[in-house]
Amino acid sequence: MRRVIVLLLLLLALAAPTSAVPALPAEFSGTVTIDGSPAPAGTVVTARIDDRDCGSLTLTVAGVYGGDNLFNERLIVSEEEGDAGKTVTFLVNGVKASRTAVYTPGTSANLALAVTKGGGSGGSSGGSSGSSGGGGGGGSSGSFMPAAPVMEYTGSGSLQTDTEGAVQYTTVITTTEGDASLSIAPGARAEDRFGRPLSTVSVRSVPPGDLPTPGEGGEPIGRALRCGPDGATFDPAIEVSFTLTPEEWERYAAGQFSVRLYNSATGAWEPLATTVNPATRAVTAAVPHFTLIAVFAVPVEETVAATPAPLTEPTLTFGPVASATAVQQAGLPFSWLTGLAALAGAGVFVRKRG
Repeated sequence: MRRVIVLLLLLLALAAPTSAVPALPAEFSGTVTIDGSPAPAGTVVTARIDDRDCGSLTLTVAGVYGGDNLFNERLIVSEEEGDAGKTVTFLVNGVKASRTAVYTPGTSANLALAVTKGGGSGGSSGGSSGSSGGGGGGGSSGSFMPAAPVMEYTGSGSLQTDTEGAVQYTTVITTTEGDASLSIAPGARAEDRFGRPLSTVSVRSVPPGDLPTPGEGGEPIGRALRCGPDGATFDPAIEVSFTLTPEEWERYAAGQFSVRLYNSATGAWEPLATTVNPATRAVTAAVPHFTLIAVFAVPVEETVAATPAPLTEPTLTFGPVASATAVQQAGLPFSWLTGLAALAGAGVFVRKRG
């Protein structure tokens, strides 16, 4: 009897309608610009299907929502029944963006969003990432190309890199004092000392008294940086720039400036190719890797021109006058006779005064 009850329960369980398995959400990440500039941290990006908000994300990094790294938070868009295949529109602080997407459960997409403060930018419906206006075709990239954002930080900041470690956006990090900065261009490969892609970069000022002994050939002028992580490499080199104060500029104006890297293995300061802009008092150099970096004032070598020897002035002397008879007796032709007679008449001979 017990076996019969168990079998009946199993049959009822199999006959009961199975509950629907909820679909996986879709997720989005990419860049965000407002009037062509990176959207500031705190900007809210909202996804909408029909007239219903179905996901939102607040920017923690200027100009970027979500990210490509495994643990980056992305804009998660959840569906209701029947939403698959519908158009997803995006709002940036309530303003409609120019790009749309088709809701496809379980997918992850990278989408550049752009808006203008004056109103919606006219995003079109349909297509996985259609764009406004003509341009024919509704391809994945559309006809709208947002301005490349510039990521600006103070003290430290995040690097957006691809799987190969190439930086995606121009990144500028300024010291808290505001007198020095580093700039990393898109495409530069940024790796730590172990060859792994960098995720963060920092820069801070270092007092000259904390620097290793400079040795001969110049002195630090009060501008030194510790960039981190120590040992990070960049290919191509990145740009580091120092802005001198008017007092520093006046004090060292008679010399020339050199940006140098400290080599801890050799204990030497190695000079880098340096450019100076007198209009802005900026001293800039290309830096291939991170360590201590400082501006040095290098004295200009004085060159003393050699004093030329005094010129020897010729002295005119007068000699005896040769007679025509003596010239004729020497058997010289008449032309010689005439010339010699003229010189003899002048009685001029040249003799050096020793």
